[in-house]
Amino acid sequence: MDVELAQAFLRAQSPESKVAWLACTIKGEAICLVKAHEDTAPLAATVDGLRAGVPLEDEQPAFVLIARERTPAARRWQLVHWAPDCAPPRLKVLYSSSREDLKQSLGAGFFASHKDYSAFDADGLTGAALLGAEIKGEAPLTDAERLEKEERDTIRPAQRCSGMASIPFELSDEAAAALAGWSVEAPASKLVEVVLGPHETLELAQPPLQEATRVRDALSALDAPRFVVVKRGAKVALVFYCPDDAPIKQKMTYSTAKQTFAALVAAKGVVAALADVRDAADLDAAVAGVLDAAAAPAAHVPLVHKTTTKPSRPGRRGSSRVKKFVPTDPGVVGAI
Repeated sequence: MDVELAQAFLRAQSPESKVAWLACTIKGEAICLVKAHEDTAPLAATVDGLRAGVPLEDEQPAFVLIARERTPAARRWQLVHWAPDCAPPRLKVLYSSSREDLKQSLGAGFFASHKDYSAFDADGLTGAALLGAEIKGEAPLTDAERLEKEERDTIRPAQRCSGMASIPFELSDEAAAALAGWSVEAPASKLVEVVLGPHETLELAQPPLQEATRVRDALSALDAPRFVVVKRGAKVALVFYCPDDAPIKQKMTYSTAKQTFAALVAAKGVVAALADVRDAADLDAAVAGVLDAAAAPAAHVPLVHKTTTKPSRPGRRGSSRVKKFVPTDPGVVGAI
């Protein structure tokens, strides 16, 4: 979190403070203060003026911390999450996953009295809409329900936005062509390296390589996340490489795109298991492990029937049960 934001939030707790809201956005690896606004207007009017007062953009998410009430010990705040429909999906995911970190950094107790509020368009960013959501008195969401809602909101189609793709993280034409025909069994080696482009596309980091004996040496860079598809004969390995020292924003974005990329590869007819690798030194071992697992036949597991005992019903005594007897003497052929 940005130092300026932390200091502004701390000053806003003072008894003489008239700060009505603090607006902040994610810049680089930190949540930074955009504007601190002083006002004494009622809550509904304050919320109605946020869009123009911050100002909030149609394609840029943001957080607004609204001062709701003052107690003898401190002020109570509410986090308003501006998540416009037209914003890029990766930004929506980034902001949605950063809300709890922001509140924890500032002090979760300051936000305990009021639930977070998310607005997706101008109609939702009004005082009436915010107060209406509180009046409904909905039961708090469980963690699973909250994650499901955030995922649904992230992939929500932007019907009001012209030219925005409805499906995030699509393969570029070059990447799609590089993966074409891999379902055909052929004694050939190939390596395709894919990175996230600027427009929600998965693009080639370099032209496909026909021979790649060492995956680590074949990659164009090792200091940033990327996806790697390796074909050796009829076997294919899919690797998500994400070094530990990569920027947090890159880690979150690539992690979000991982399953989408795997699904896009599968849609090309490429059958491959997915391996996660954090250390470049483990790349070749991970690829070899995936390829070996794909080639190994399924182990035969003998079917073993186990005897079960059924308890006798109440009131029945002396009931017997059959026990299976495994003889140790070859001469014994019976069972008790």
